[in-house]
Amino acid sequence: GTRFGVGMPDLALLHGSPIRLWARMGIFLGLLMLGFGCGTKTVIQSVPTAPPPRQDKASPSVSEMLLAQYQVWKGVPHRLGGSDRKGVDCSGLMQAVFRDAFQLNLPRTSIEQSRLGRGVDAGEMRPGDLLYFLDKGSDHVGVLVTGRQFLHASASAGVILSDFDSYWAPRLLRVRRILDAGT
Repeated sequence: GTRFGVGMPDLALLHGSPIRLWARMGIFLGLLMLGFGCGTKTVIQSVPTAPPPRQDKASPSVSEMLLAQYQVWKGVPHRLGGSDRKGVDCSGLMQAVFRDAFQLNLPRTSIEQSRLGRGVDAGEMRPGDLLYFLDKGSDHVGVLVTGRQFLHASASAGVILSDFDSYWAPRLLRVRRILDAGT
């Protein structure tokens, strides 16, 4: 028979035997399917995501929060047992600073405060850690504000920032971390 005006013998003359023609067409169709696939195409597009909400002001660091507390308490005189701006002792200052800066209620005395959190090596100190000293025969507590400064209520100068220097370093007894990493 003839199909499209060309008979089988004519196809055999153009492309060789009919079997060879079908083999070539099969190879062509196979390559076509490999190249384009035989199923429907699913196009996966990345869906644009909204950028994270912009914060006009970044959250203050622990150091910044402690420095702000220093501005509030700077110069308040030392008063044994004191816990307000008329006069404050070292543990009363820690109680007020942690309450106001971090909404953390500490016990009133430095001994009770020293039972909170976990011990940290002096080389691992970071802002917000409580520093316990033995100074002039008495326990004393302050809070690390920066790598080299701590906030405390000095018996002679009231609320001050002091350098963690050659006077204070040998008097350091222990360091307690009471703020978690996310604070």
